[in-house]
Order: sequence, then structure tokens, then C-alpha cells
Amino acid sequence: MARTILIPTDFTVTSLNIAKIAMQKSCEHHEKINLILLHGLMASTSITELLFYSKRKVLDKLETPEFHASCKLLLAKFEDKIERMTVDIFSGINQSAFENYTSANRVDEAFIPVNNKLKLKNSDSFDMIPFFRKSKLKITEVKWEDFSLDVQKEYQDQLSAMFFTHGRIAH
Repeated sequence: MARTILIPTDFTVTSLNIAKIAMQKSCEHHEKINLILLHGLMASTSITELLFYSKRKVLDKLETPEFHASCKLLLAKFEDKIERMTVDIFSGINQSAFENYTSANRVDEAFIPVNNKLKLKNSDSFDMIPFFRKSKLKITEVKWEDFSLDVQKEYQDQLSAMFFTHGRIAH
């Protein structure tokens, strides 16, 4: 049975580096991985918007072409390890809802950034890191080092950012 790894995303290429590091770390084990990239987004309070709500349309608006292409690169690089990779939205408002989400998706482990804050471009997006930290999941923190700010700004939302960042598991 495949292990499920949960990773927060802000739909930037840089946030996918956590997924890349998670996959590199899981290559030590010989098992398939289900990868869930999760974004926190407040649900609308408008009845009209809720009636015509489509998760696919919301994701299409949030995903950049660079993010989409980087996901394809990640899938190609780890095609023998990734059984399934999904991008999902979490709209819960409390820790209990988050625990229910992780339980329903049979999440085994989560990888989160230590010192790289997610860049939330949508006004309805919210930081999910506190939910991750309070959860019962096994958490692996990824620490960004050896990555100067000039290089980070230069490669921030480009495909090449998948190959020019250096992350290390925090101890």
C-alpha cells in the first residue's frame, strides 16, 4: 500500500521544492507515494457562488502555467515512485476539520517549510502551517539553506527553481 504525504502549497514553483525534497527522502524507502499538495482557501459565504462552485475552476484560477509545468516535471522525475499526485483545497475552519481531512485521505506524513513562508496571492487563501503543526501527523520540517536571496528572487516562479534550490531536512 502506498504512503500518503501531505504538503502545503501556494501554487508557486518554489513551494514544489518541498515536494521534491519529500520525494528524494522517500526514495530511501521502496514504496509508492501518494502526494497531496494542499492549499487553504476560505469557502465563500455567497449562496450563488456556492451553488455554482467548481473545485476544478478554482484550481485553474490559482495554478500558474509555471506551477502546472513544474508538477509535470516532478511527476516525470519520480514517475516510478509517485503512484498519484493531487492538488486539493482545504476549506475547513478548525483543527478538527483538518484532522478529518487527513484521516479521510489516510495521510501518513507531512512536509512543511521551516523558514520559507508561503506567498498567498488570493485574498481568500490562508496559511495552513498552524494546522499542520498542531496535527497528529508525523511532520518533517524542510529548512532552506545555501540559497541566497538574490538567487531566490531571480528563480522564484520559474521552472528552473525546481533545480536551483537547496533544501535540507531540519533536525
